[in-house]
This record gives sequence, C-alpha cells and structure tokens, in this order.
Amino acid sequence: MSRRDLQAAARPRKNCLRSRVNSLDRDSKSRAATNILITGGAQAWKLSAGFVLTIFSTRNLAPSDFGLLAMSATAATFLGLIKDLGVGQAIIQRPEIAKGQIDALFWLSVLASAASALALTLSAYPLSLFYDDPRLQQLIVAIAGLSFIAGLSTVPAALLARESRFKSLAVLDVAATTASIVAGIVAVMILRNYWALYLSTLVLTLVSTAGIWTCSGYRPGYPHLDGETRHMARFGLHVSGFNLVNYFSRNADNILIGKFRGGDELGLYDRAYKLLLFPIVQLHNPIGQVIVPLLSRLRLDKKEYLSTYDDALSMVMLVCQPGIVFAILLSEPLFRIVLGEHWVGAAPIFSWLGVAGLIQVATATAAWLFLSQGRGREYFRLGVWTALINVTSFVVGLPWGALGVAMAYTLVNCAIVLPLYATLIGRNGPVTTRRLIETTGPHWIGCLVAAAITRISTISLLDGNSLAGLATLLALAYASYLVAISFFAQKRALARRLLRYGYRRAAPQI
Repeated sequence: MSRRDLQAAARPRKNCLRSRVNSLDRDSKSRAATNILITGGAQAWKLSAGFVLTIFSTRNLAPSDFGLLAMSATAATFLGLIKDLGVGQAIIQRPEIAKGQIDALFWLSVLASAASALALTLSAYPLSLFYDDPRLQQLIVAIAGLSFIAGLSTVPAALLARESRFKSLAVLDVAATTASIVAGIVAVMILRNYWALYLSTLVLTLVSTAGIWTCSGYRPGYPHLDGETRHMARFGLHVSGFNLVNYFSRNADNILIGKFRGGDELGLYDRAYKLLLFPIVQLHNPIGQVIVPLLSRLRLDKKEYLSTYDDALSMVMLVCQPGIVFAILLSEPLFRIVLGEHWVGAAPIFSWLGVAGLIQVATATAAWLFLSQGRGREYFRLGVWTALINVTSFVVGLPWGALGVAMAYTLVNCAIVLPLYATLIGRNGPVTTRRLIETTGPHWIGCLVAAAITRISTISLLDGNSLAGLATLLALAYASYLVAISFFAQKRALARRLLRYGYRRAAPQI
C-alpha cells in the first residue's frame, strides 16, 4: 500500500479521534456546569451560615476581639499558605500522575505543614511584643496546631477534586460548616470573647479533615521522586509564591493599622473588608476549583477555551457586581440595621473598598488563565508587582487612618492594578486584552446604570432605612443591571445558552 493510501486510511481515524475529543470536551463542559451548581450550592450554604455567625458574633463581641483575631490571622494565614507548597493545584492540573508521585507530593506537603506550624509557634512571643498584647501568644500557638491539621488534607482533597467527586466535597463542606456554626454560636453565648471564634474554626478543621480522609480512600506510601515530580513541585512553588505575596499585600493593611492605629480601628476596617471579600471568595473558589481543570483540557482549542472563560467571567460579574453596587450606596443603613449602631463607623470604609471589590470580581479570574495555561512563573511575577503596588498605597493612606488606607487602595486598583492585569493576561495565551475589554465592557456599563438607578431611587422614591426598603433596592439594582447588559448581543447569546442548558437539565424530569 502506498503512502498516499496509508494517509487516506488514517484520515478517518484522525477525524474520528478529533470528534471523540470534541465530544469529551462538550461532555466535560456539561459536567463542569453540574459540578459548579453542586459546589455552588455548598458554598451558598457556607456563605449563608457564615454570615449568620458573623452577624451573631459581631453583635455579641467587641471590636477589639475582632482586632485581636485579625492580628493573629495575619501571621497565621501567611505562614499557612506554604503548608502545602501548592502541591494540591499541581495534582489537579496533571493529566496523568502515578501513585508514587502523589506520595512524594504528600510527604512534601506534610513537611511543609510541620515547618509552617513550627514557625508560627516560634513567632507567637515576638508578635505579642510587636502588637503589645500578651493574649496573642496563646492564641497564635493554638492556631499553629490548626494549621498543621488542615495541611494533612491537602492531597486527599486534591484527589477528590481531580476525580470530579465534587458531590462528596460539597456534602463534607456542608457538614463541617454546619457543625462549625453551631459550635461557634454556642461558644459565643458562653465565652463572650475571641476564643469562641477559635473553637468554631477548630470544629470546622477537625470535621473537614476527618471527612476528606474517609471519603478519598487515599493512604500514603513510599514516595517516588523523578523529573515529573520535580516539575510539579516547581509549578506548585510558583503557585505558592503567588499566594504568599498576594496574601502579604492583602494583609499588610491589617498589620499597619493594627500597629499604628490600634485594635478598635483595625476591628472596624477588618469587618468592612471581610464582609466585602467573603462573598467574592465564596463565589470564586468553587468555580475556580471546577473551571481550571476544564480550561486546562481546552487549552489547545482556542474557540472553546475563549467561550468557556467568557461565560464564566460574565456569570461571576453578573452575580456579584449589582449586589456590591447596592452595598456601596447603602452601606450606612446596612451596617446600622444588620450589625448595629456601633458599627456604622465602618460604613465609609466599606463603601471605598466596595469600589475595589467591583474590580477584583474580574481580576480574580486571572488565576484561572495563568494556572490553566501553565504560566506559573508569570503568575508569580504578577503577584510580586501587585503586592508592591498595594503595600505602597497602604503606606500612603495610613496617615489618614483606616479610611485613608481604603481610599488609597481603591484608587490604585482603579488606576494601576486593573490595567496591569489586563495587559499581562493578554501578553500570552488565547485571551487577549481586547477580548477582555469586549467581555467586561457591558458589565462596567451595567454597574453605572445600576448605581444611577439605585441612587435616584433612594433620593426620590424608596426608603433605605428598613429591611423592606433595602430588599426592594437590591432587587432594583439587579434588574437595572440586567436590562443594561441585555442591550449587548454577546450577553443575550449567553442568556440563551443558559436557558437551553436549564431546559435540557429539566427536560428528563418533566
């Protein structure tokens, strides 16, 4: 048989293989949508339950208690970011991985967790001197133990995510969160101090770790070190490096305010920041957990990759931004009604940070792109530059207190960080800077329209000083946002795809 005949015979097999790959990608996208819904449901419960504990504890604890927790959390979480060296993300990313390689990464993460816990324990006394608060010493030592326990579940949790066992992870999240919230509320009523929230975290960590190990079935063995293992470790180090510098930039404000402005002002700033950041994190985490492996498989299919990312980015902005616009404009009545009169001082801080939150809803998805495209080194460099910019803004704003820090941080995010992200994302890979502008542009217009309608309504029509008025204004913000973006063809096409997907999901049940 001639070479031409062989090529002709092979062509149908190649076309068949390509068809199978495309079919698998479509199936993967369908499963990803289902997994996002499952994981999102668990995150919604975590968000709701966590909000209940936040409100209850805020009403029953003093601002200084939250300031003390913020002081300890800054060091604890910073060191905790190196407890797994990014090996969980490395395991999820790899198309194939051997048992010995998994074992090697597990023992590496255990050693890193132990080193992190030891470093945190040794830092307890110096930190108590730095903040001039002896209560910190015992609290930080207790948190160090939690850090080590939490690190033990990194690899089995990554294996559950790699195997797309998101239903099991969701059930575990709900169970651990429920136990934690119940324990936290009881502890707040009995102890009436910061140890109540520590006990809530202790219950969450123990229940979650035990459940993950039970469900995964993973048992560590003898490690196998080879070139691929070292490559995964390097990738994990880049991810871990980004997490470290990013966390430092996000918590340097707490350090500076706590040191130079005191625990009461830090407590106000911390509540404003956490109430804004918590919903954004709870939304991005489950989507990222599902979307990064999917984008990794679609990396060579530019059209599908762009479609998947555009849809995910649009949905995240749609869910978050109208609510943030509403909270920015009505921060004072929100804090007064929900948290109490003594927390109204945090409302201006929240409003300024909310503007930065509108931007971070979009920029946080950059991690999906850098990780799925294997751009670990660029991801780390972006984190370094962002950290330097943000910390500089904190120092500039510090003379004007917590509000000055929030203002400087927001202005820098608008003027420098957002363009920096857009430029570096578009430098390599299928998502260009122009594509980002085309995808996000309608949403920025939607924010302006929602802000204008909400503001006009508060002045002339509705009272924002009651729960009924706030609920109406929130619905109006979302409605006006949706109307604004519906004028763009790409957003109408997304709505049609979502409706078709919902119909296909519901059809078998009819």
